[in-house]
Amino acid sequence: MMSSSLLITLFFISFFAFLFLGVPVTFSLGASGTITLLLGGKQLTLLTRSMFAPFESYTLLAIFLFTLMGAIFEKTGMATLLVDAITPIVGRLRGGLALTTTYASAVFGALTGSSNATCATFSKLMGKEMVDKGYPKDWTAAMIASAAQLGQLIPPSMTAVVLGVVTGTSIGTLFIVDLSIGIITLVLLTIFILIIAKRRNLGGLTEKHTQSEIVESILKALPIALIPILVIGGMYGGIFTPTEAGAIGSLFSLILALIYRKLNLQKFYQIIVDSAATTSMVMFLIASSYVVSYIMSFTGITQWLVSFLVDISANGVYISLLFLIVLLLVLGCFIDLIVVCILLAPTAMQALVPLGVNPYHLSAIFLIANLVGLITPPVGVSLFIATHTLGERIERVSKEVIPFVFLYIVITLIVTLLPDLVLWLPRFLGLQV
Repeated sequence: MMSSSLLITLFFISFFAFLFLGVPVTFSLGASGTITLLLGGKQLTLLTRSMFAPFESYTLLAIFLFTLMGAIFEKTGMATLLVDAITPIVGRLRGGLALTTTYASAVFGALTGSSNATCATFSKLMGKEMVDKGYPKDWTAAMIASAAQLGQLIPPSMTAVVLGVVTGTSIGTLFIVDLSIGIITLVLLTIFILIIAKRRNLGGLTEKHTQSEIVESILKALPIALIPILVIGGMYGGIFTPTEAGAIGSLFSLILALIYRKLNLQKFYQIIVDSAATTSMVMFLIASSYVVSYIMSFTGITQWLVSFLVDISANGVYISLLFLIVLLLVLGCFIDLIVVCILLAPTAMQALVPLGVNPYHLSAIFLIANLVGLITPPVGVSLFIATHTLGERIERVSKEVIPFVFLYIVITLIVTLLPDLVLWLPRFLGLQV
């Protein structure tokens, strides 16, 4: 039987070989994991047991329900109501369209829980209008892709659901922690966009809106904005579980789509199909990740990483946290953040929580650090979505996204070094953190 070090080496070689051949990350993980298990002399029954173990958690059903809720808003076009409500408020400021896109992305993220869905929606909805108003196309694509990460930070978030399951922490509390990070990100993005708008002389809209028009547009969008409050408030109040919250959110989303007359049988069919397809992809990703997690365990990588984090924390626990940030930033450029959470979050908890690190602070680091990978090559899904939708060259957009990448790294450092900034809100709400 091969040594553990050789098995791990073969796993990474085969994994990156599959990626190089164009095999999706999910299947690359599964295939590499299967090969490693067989070469390690393990029976294939362990493969199936590893893959299906996470599905014993009833909570994972929330992934489909939150995905369904997001698909309803994405396919029915109700995001236009959000834009119509926000534009009169900030549209006339410098960089007003960029600010409108950013704030609408935050609200839309609370409805979809997906950065990629948010990016796809606003690339189509706002991209062309921004370019027509004089915004550089490459900067517009970079800005939309970067603002779309609020879709992952404003709850509900699929990553937070998975993180709660694998670490045994409260999903409801993780949602509030995620919201704290989202608020910090929204404030810093606003400041950053205002600075860039002034330097590049990006003007605001010239159209004026009457007070009655502003009130009318806000009232139209208000029921949509109330759905996330209903979902998160119900969980916080102990009225329903995360899974039940997803069901309630989906039901009210369907009712709103019918009230606004934006739903028909064809759209409903497409919503169900897309939700099922997305959920299947996420579930297979989770299954493949658990196979890799088992490989890390039986080869001793998990225990080595625990010991390493404990050893370097002898000079201060923040040394371990900074090492973890670097690891997450690098892995996030190649591997989906859900995978990284499954592989590393339990290990990090095992090593650092006994040293005094708050588990929700550690979870916050996982929630923010991996997002950089969504706007950086070679994977950078959000970056490629915005680039493709606007018909711009990836080289030009990649150059423009660099300042946003540094901004997210700064946010990650703020979250890491100032834990009270992300823990004050759950504490204020009386949650145990």
